[in-house]
Amino acid sequence: MRWHMLADTRRNTHWEDKPNEDFCWFDAEAGAALVLDGVTRDREAGRYPNPSPARLASEAFAAAARAALRSSAAMPPDERLARAAREGNQAVAAMNRAFAGDFLPGTVGILALLCDRRLHYICLGDANGILFSAGAALRFTHSQTDAVHRRRGEWSAHQIRTQICNHPDHPCGYGVWNGQDSARHFLCWGSLPLRPGDMLLLCTDGLDPFLRAAGEASLAGLSPEALLARAMAYTEGAWMDDRTAVVTRAEA
Repeated sequence: MRWHMLADTRRNTHWEDKPNEDFCWFDAEAGAALVLDGVTRDREAGRYPNPSPARLASEAFAAAARAALRSSAAMPPDERLARAAREGNQAVAAMNRAFAGDFLPGTVGILALLCDRRLHYICLGDANGILFSAGAALRFTHSQTDAVHRRRGEWSAHQIRTQICNHPDHPCGYGVWNGQDSARHFLCWGSLPLRPGDMLLLCTDGLDPFLRAAGEASLAGLSPEALLARAMAYTEGAWMDDRTAVVTRAEA
């Protein structure tokens, strides 16, 4: 089976001084892809940090994860993904050694391997993975921050970042690749069968407004090119977050 892959990204439409903190990469020949979303930082004296620590975290994670995937081709796919996530997080930890503060820069996202007519994936935090097959849409990820958002008024931002993020013992805990080893407790992974014509969407939560408005099932009949174009063209009001997607179609 071969893979037709394409990707696109857009910067947020609200802050002129806030860069695109998303990151994506794919290798169609190797059947590999990743989509990352750097965790937004606080503004300092009215300005966004430059360079963005969140962008640097995404880049550090991606470089290490790609290297791990490329050097582990002989390993089973689930082991390759676990290694990529671990080494990516370790790269963020190395970057954060020089960081003074308790709100560590980090990133979330999803990594995928396509082999032996199957999708293998591992994800952390808020990231979207949707498989379109036989006219239906199957979402195989979930937002890890839903619980903390529903109860957001109960805690300060500092408490959420330091007592809930990467704390598996908290009922509203969620994961971020910020170098902390405890992030591994929030990893989600799985495997799904693929057949020719299936389409896979990996994207950041910046595309959530588009997915809600369009209805995921209605996107099943689109080509990868049409899906990506519609997703990136969508706007809702005056503010859109960074939005990034990798779209893959399985071909015989």
